[in-house]
Amino acid sequence: MRKIILLVTVFFFIAVVSASETWAQKEKGKPKLLRLTFYYPVGVAGPLARVIGEMTDKFNKENEGKIEVVPVYSGDYDPTMQKVQTAIMAGNPPDIFMVEISELPTLLAMNAVLPMDDYIKKAGKGYWEDFFAPFRENATIGGKIYGVPFQRSTPVLYWNKDLFKATGLDPEKPPKTWDELKDYATKLTVKDKQWGVTISGGWNDWLFEAFVRQNGSYLISADGKTANFDSKESIEALDFWVELKHRLKLGPPHSTWGSTPPDFVGGRTAMLYHSTGILTFLKRSAKFEFGVTFMPQKKTFGAAVGGANLMIAKKISKERQEAAWKYIEWMSNVKNTAEWSAASGYVAVRQSAYDDPVMKEHVSKNPEYLVARDQLKFAHGKMMAKNFQKVREILKRQLDDSAAGKIAPAEALKIAQKEIQAVIK
Repeated sequence: MRKIILLVTVFFFIAVVSASETWAQKEKGKPKLLRLTFYYPVGVAGPLARVIGEMTDKFNKENEGKIEVVPVYSGDYDPTMQKVQTAIMAGNPPDIFMVEISELPTLLAMNAVLPMDDYIKKAGKGYWEDFFAPFRENATIGGKIYGVPFQRSTPVLYWNKDLFKATGLDPEKPPKTWDELKDYATKLTVKDKQWGVTISGGWNDWLFEAFVRQNGSYLISADGKTANFDSKESIEALDFWVELKHRLKLGPPHSTWGSTPPDFVGGRTAMLYHSTGILTFLKRSAKFEFGVTFMPQKKTFGAAVGGANLMIAKKISKERQEAAWKYIEWMSNVKNTAEWSAASGYVAVRQSAYDDPVMKEHVSKNPEYLVARDQLKFAHGKMMAKNFQKVREILKRQLDDSAAGKIAPAEALKIAQKEIQAVIK
């Protein structure tokens, strides 16, 4: 009996070993699953995290058993940058990430971002050139490409047509100049009830850069080394803000980026400066007719583009980098670029996306989505420099204090110039 049991045991052991070897051989020839982490922000109101998740699910299904991308919503732009930096310093960077475009010099100083030039060349002739030129500016430094435009925007001006009509203004004619903006805002302001115009806080540094561009100047040189905050044009732009917000009290001196779209929807402000990325949210939420237009001009129309690029971590394996590029190339193809824009309100970053059937149908029904694209003719890359979060803190403090009447525009920008020049050096 013992011999029989021993014999059965031996046969069982041989069978298990044989099966294990067969399984191992099969697994050896089978590609291993690469699970990649993707940190991304959502800088505007709306269900955009769900849209990113749904798009990524499609990619994962197409690459089942080979690549799985795990999207991690990381908050607004500033918290996302902080989480990316923390992960990099801990030696465990996300494979793919999107951070606010002005942070590129800081990431390069950390040796954290992979140049994509070789991958972009393999993507084929015309791939890179198809992205709108102002969007490419914040992805390139020193002749190398470090990001692919994706979640991109410009600020625009929204206006409530019903409130225009109630005030006796033509609801189809928004202001085109700074002087008209002030005139309209004066007529639209109702004390303790309704602001004439809101220049959104939170990212007011981005909006201020647009006003300086509209006045024919800039804030930081293209190489990121020279500050230009105390120029005559910059002081004039801030003085105009102080006039609107403090002296004439036509708009709130302080606000947050997230609170102002609901304020517009609730009729608490008649005109709103904000990102084109909130357009879908407004269309779904507003119970009144509203319009979208270029930001009014002083010497010229002008804007600084905003948003985030898709990037790949430098300090991950070559195998993971290649998988990350496959995801980025897929997310940025013409079809996905068009669908992302239609779902989110962000600008479709590729010119050919506007020939895509989805986009054609979308803009034919919703022509206001073309405003930000058309404003790109007057747009520039956003200012970039090392330590950009400190740059923002300094500038925002001076803008807020000046708008509240605590300090004169010239003095505020003199302080900003001195402190920011020291930071970017």
